[in-house]
Amino acid sequence: MHPLNIIVAWVRELVQIGLLAVPVYYLLKFLRRTRGYSVLAGIFGIIAVAYTGTTLLKLDELGWMLDRAAVFIPIALLVVFQPELRRIFADIGGGSSGQKERESRRNAAEELHKAVMALASRRCGALIAIEREERIDPFVQGACHLDSPIVSELVSMIFYPGTALHDGGVVVRNGHIAMAGCIFPLGALGDSRHLSFGTRHRAAIGLTEKTDAAVFAVSEETGMISMAFGGRLVRGMGAESLRRALEACLPGAAEDDGGKSDAPRADDFPRVFEELAKNEA
Repeated sequence: MHPLNIIVAWVRELVQIGLLAVPVYYLLKFLRRTRGYSVLAGIFGIIAVAYTGTTLLKLDELGWMLDRAAVFIPIALLVVFQPELRRIFADIGGGSSGQKERESRRNAAEELHKAVMALASRRCGALIAIEREERIDPFVQGACHLDSPIVSELVSMIFYPGTALHDGGVVVRNGHIAMAGCIFPLGALGDSRHLSFGTRHRAAIGLTEKTDAAVFAVSEETGMISMAFGGRLVRGMGAESLRRALEACLPGAAEDDGGKSDAPRADDFPRVFEELAKNEA
């Protein structure tokens, strides 16, 4: 074979490898920041162990079953990463619509910030759960469904003492007030950390023990703002830390610069929570 043909063949192979490797690299880099990444790693780990075992032990029947089951892996991945894929396609296809959605999220974060600060200044108790990737409906009781845009005055009115819904919690979903007057599960009293907390704070902890939601609570005794996540509570939040947390847990609220700034992203919320927990400690 002519040396030039060999070089062309090598270049063609390198181009194909690059076209496959670059998208896969950035896809994995994106997925590493998501909650589903651990699920993906677990799935492929189990598959690798199963295939290795069936090959070494010559378990032909089990190997045949694994080959047939592998057909359903793409469907399982679509289910696991449905929120992330929806976000990606919305950004890709959404010139004006994607920008409008991000603007809505930023407005939601700002309105919630105004409402929580106003409630804290008046020492009105409040409990606001922001749904992230996991649906929290199975753990919510007595909800009044609203599906309303987030307006600070509306949030403040819901928690105003004496109104029908003020004793319950509010659920924020996709940048809207989905439900109000909600009863959340309480954190277990067996945990000594919860003994000094009131009902609102125990409810915030209880819901975050069962879901990946972020829950904000305002104490009616002191006006102190707290945030719960993963069964843990950060107390005594200031205005700036509250704003940062809200922008981090509302998808798109701080993503208007192509990701070039240090503003928090929705999939960075666990990291933001850890930083705030350390700073507020």
